[in-house]
Amino acid sequence: MSRPPFSLTDDQARDLVQRVAPLLSSYPIEPGNHRPFLRAFIRAVHDVTNKLYGPDVYRRLLRAYAPGRSPSTPTIVSEREALERELATAAPAHASPSPAGPYLTLPPASLAPALDASAIRAVFIECMPQFSRLAAQAGRDAQVDYLNGRLRDAERETAEAKAHAARLAAEVQAQAARVDLLGRELEESRSALTQQRQTVTALTDELKGQRQFAMQAIEMSRSETRFAKDRSADLQAKIDRLEMTIDQLRMVRGGQGGPR
Repeated sequence: MSRPPFSLTDDQARDLVQRVAPLLSSYPIEPGNHRPFLRAFIRAVHDVTNKLYGPDVYRRLLRAYAPGRSPSTPTIVSEREALERELATAAPAHASPSPAGPYLTLPPASLAPALDASAIRAVFIECMPQFSRLAAQAGRDAQVDYLNGRLRDAERETAEAKAHAARLAAEVQAQAARVDLLGRELEESRSALTQQRQTVTALTDELKGQRQFAMQAIEMSRSETRFAKDRSADLQAKIDRLEMTIDQLRMVRGGQGGPR
């Protein structure tokens, strides 16, 4: 019969995440020296599952819970064997813990008198972390509920943000259409303004020509007026001289006694 594939329960996965998080901060990545972190990691896996595994399983767990940590296979084997020897040396007087948690195995009645208070205290101290994890299960469930609530809130906020983004996109599209319309109107206005400027320029040139023609006509009129005034003055002088001559002739004629 083939061995069933390795997997962690949800509780074990959450417990392992809580145990590995401080290890990542306490043991920064050192290229070529993963042994201190690996030692603590294998112990954390054992505390969660109460089992020891082969290098392949530890490598899978490292990829999932501690990316960037890639110890060699001999290092994994040596640290796993070191923990195994430590556990064998300090084997407690209780049965191996089951997936549901550790249970204290009472000694046979023949050995009960040999146990003293210090031995019983040591057994309870050793089992206390397991009891603490079981007692903290309710707290972890509450934390999971809290995180699920936060996830629902985040999903609702994401949906609202997407709806808001859709509205903004529609507004942007409408504004873009308005800008395009205004651009066309501006281009038409510029074309009309250019035509008006050309018309104004043509009218200005025409008015300038008319003004020059009028100035020339005025100047010619002034010249003709001066000529007419001079001519009139000459004629008036001639008339004055003729009248004077006529008067002289009359006086001479009168002095001669008139006509005979």
